[in-house]
Amino acid sequence: MNPLSGMDHDILLETIVAITEQRDQQSLELSLLASLREMLQPSASGFLDLQTRSKPNKTPSFTLQGFVVPDTVIAEAMTLSDYDFNQIESDPLIYMLCMMGSGKGSLRRVLIVGLPSWNETSERLLVGMVRVYQNFMKLMSDSEKDTLTGLENRRKLESFLASRLTARLHARRETDKSVVGPGNHEYLAVLDLDKFKRINDTYGHLIGDEVLLSFANILRSSLRDNDRSFRYGGEEFIVVLQDVTAEQAEAVLERLRTNVAQHSFPQVGQVTVSIGYTMLDRQDLPTQVIEEADKALYYAKEHGRNQIREYAALRDLGVVQDTHQNEGSIELF
Repeated sequence: MNPLSGMDHDILLETIVAITEQRDQQSLELSLLASLREMLQPSASGFLDLQTRSKPNKTPSFTLQGFVVPDTVIAEAMTLSDYDFNQIESDPLIYMLCMMGSGKGSLRRVLIVGLPSWNETSERLLVGMVRVYQNFMKLMSDSEKDTLTGLENRRKLESFLASRLTARLHARRETDKSVVGPGNHEYLAVLDLDKFKRINDTYGHLIGDEVLLSFANILRSSLRDNDRSFRYGGEEFIVVLQDVTAEQAEAVLERLRTNVAQHSFPQVGQVTVSIGYTMLDRQDLPTQVIEEADKALYYAKEHGRNQIREYAALRDLGVVQDTHQNEGSIELF
């Protein structure tokens, strides 16, 4: 019996509603997968993370719902572009493949659904549900980006820090254990363009926006692939440096500061940036981390601008207040 034959419009609408209720990629993927399993009743289904640069003799093995995904299916999946669909038969199943998006480096995420047979209705349903997923992912992505610079916005920063610090606090992920290992840390930096109000007052807000756009481009070119950059508001930006030593963090931020100072901004000329930064510790709250970096930034602003200051060094010198002083019992939620 075709699993779709008894499905009415109400069930389909409820499924779409359930998918669009999600607010992060992981939940959205799980909802999509649960919906496809309910509607198609596949023999094998799931998401696979594939390294497209893997050599043929190093093709990994994957199991979905008890089925070992054949090497020929994995090899075909590695050739797909984003949101491409393809069908490949490997007895006893026929697999529908869809590249769901590109990750870091050569990592690609692929949706694989295997059925004994496919018909026009089941294929249209799969394609339609993936398109719903794709469109909603774009909406979520757009809502988390700054409209002027294209960088991630304050809303995304807050959710990123909350999930990151909570995961580190409870040691929920193996990657967190490696990040906080000896010599490897995460740092948060607050960056503020010096005397930006004077630029707006002198040249107008359109030129001010051009400066912000140019600065955002310098950010992208100066940071590493695994670093994150956000527009926090106005001329203030936040950067999260991942998996770095203290020396590497300072070197990355110094490269950024130098690149800004040496850049000739159209109609404005030289613009400088002040930077304050701090380490993300296991016990810190998002507000506390930003407060520490902001204290270091304020010190840089008050002592000449166009410089980098680290919170811990300033705290040890006694020139900024320790944010951990006088803290009582704190509840995360």
